[in-house]
Amino acid sequence: MKSKNNQSCKEDPSLVFSLIKQERFDVIRDMVSNNEIDVNAVDVVGNDVVTRLLKAKQYDLVLELMKKRNWDPNHQNDDGNTFGHILAQDDSISTVLIVEQLTKKKNYLPNIKNKKGETALDRAINSNYLCCAFKILEDKRFNSINIISFKNLFNMTIKNSMYGKYSKIMNLENIVDSLERKELDKNVSEVIHKIADNMEYIKNDIMNHNRVDFIEGIINQSYGF
Repeated sequence: MKSKNNQSCKEDPSLVFSLIKQERFDVIRDMVSNNEIDVNAVDVVGNDVVTRLLKAKQYDLVLELMKKRNWDPNHQNDDGNTFGHILAQDDSISTVLIVEQLTKKKNYLPNIKNKKGETALDRAINSNYLCCAFKILEDKRFNSINIISFKNLFNMTIKNSMYGKYSKIMNLENIVDSLERKELDKNVSEVIHKIADNMEYIKNDIMNHNRVDFIEGIINQSYGF
């Protein structure tokens, strides 16, 4: 039965999506091993095979197919979402390795926006997926963050009662270290440099008073509040 499915998929690459829908991951795994998957085949809404397997939470298969040299990590589906946009909404522990593998790909473009104007970072922030957000920020190629996105990032990582004082400081330092030397939106660049110039005062305010008013004031001033 496997060989029959394999031959059918060779003749019609779109049949792999039927196998995914049927949860025949054993067949797909066999096809991957035999290099019989067209990794860039897309379904009716433009999702490629890797993205569909990610949606099905088949993380091992995703990691395997991501290694294919011909896989296009920047392919956009009908909503303009790339694999990275979809990944940014998956907070499974298993996706940590996938995020790392994605950002290591030389041809990955982390600044792509979907039809709503969202980058993968925006989606990670909206999903409160901190690991993915920081991996994107650390990517030297990423610089597409506007003041609204930065404010949302601040709310998620620093102005958040879930984090203690030390975590807030660590999050802040990671953000500044990741963005300080990049060519950014003018408003974001000014905010980053003002935070960096006043880092010791800000850290002291967080440690002694658990306050982030100073940072929020900088952001709001830039935002026009």
